[in-house]
Amino acid sequence: MPLGSEMKIPMEHAPGAVLAQGRTAQIRLYGQNRLLKIFKEGMPRAYAEFEFKAGRFAVKAGLPTPKPEQLLEWEDRPAIVYERLSGSTMLRRLVQKPWNLFRDAAHMARLHVAVHRTGAGPDSGLPCLKEALREKIEAAPILSREEKEGVLASLEKLPVGRQLLHGDLHPDNIMIDGRKGWIIDWMTASYGHPAADAARTVLMLRTGSLPEESSRAFELILTSVRRLLLSRYLRTYLRLSGLERGELEAWMPVLAAARLAEWLPPDEKLSLAGIVRDSLRPA
Repeated sequence: MPLGSEMKIPMEHAPGAVLAQGRTAQIRLYGQNRLLKIFKEGMPRAYAEFEFKAGRFAVKAGLPTPKPEQLLEWEDRPAIVYERLSGSTMLRRLVQKPWNLFRDAAHMARLHVAVHRTGAGPDSGLPCLKEALREKIEAAPILSREEKEGVLASLEKLPVGRQLLHGDLHPDNIMIDGRKGWIIDWMTASYGHPAADAARTVLMLRTGSLPEESSRAFELILTSVRRLLLSRYLRTYLRLSGLERGELEAWMPVLAAARLAEWLPPDEKLSLAGIVRDSLRPA
C-alpha cells in the first residue's frame, strides 16, 4: 500500500487532552494506550509521511522508540498514532531532578551511539545528510555568497557515511520511563557519518534556545546545567563511539550554516553566523 493512502484510514477516537505543544505539532491522548501527534496547520503532509516512515525504520532496527501505528488526518491536518509512553522528557527531568544530570547525559550518549551503530544508506529510503546540508546552506539567510561557497567547500571534504542519524537528538527528544530512555521525533532522520549527528547535538547544547513556553525558573536551571550536560555527554559519546573530538568539530561550521535555514530566534542565528565566519577567517 502506498504510504500516502494510509491517510484515508478513519479515526477510531476523537483526540483527547493536550499533553504537549511544540513548534511543529501537538501531542494529544488517543484512546487508552496511544498518543496522537497532530501536525500544525501549514505543515506539509510529506513531513508526517517521512516521520512515520523513519520511525518505522528505527523500530525495525530495534532501537528504543515508540512505534508509529497509523498515519491519519484530523481536521485536514496530518497526524500520526503512536504507542503511548509513560514518564517525561529528559529536559523536564533535568529541571525536576538536576542531581541526575550526569546519569542523564551519559544515558543520552549511549542512546546516540546505539542509533549510530545502525546501518543505513541509499537503499534505506532516508535522505543523504550531506545532500540535505548542501540544500540548507544554499538557502541560508545572513551569509554572503562567498561565505556559502567557503562552507560548501568544507562540506565536500567531510565523509559521507552510511549510518542512521537522528538529526535532532537532545534532551527534549528523549523520554525517560523509569530507567529506560526512548528516542522520539524522527522527522529529521537521514543517513551519513555519526560525527555529523553528534556534532549537531553538541552545537544545539552550546547555542540552542529553550522552548518558547519555558518559565523563568526553567530557563535559569537549564542555563546553569547546560555546560555540565554537554561535557558529560561529549566525554561519554567519544569514549563509546571511538570518534575523536576533532572529527565532530570539523562539522560545526557546516552544521551552523545549515541551521541558519531553520526557524530560529534572531540571537541564535547571530551566534551560528559567528561560528561560520570564525571558521572562514585565515589562520
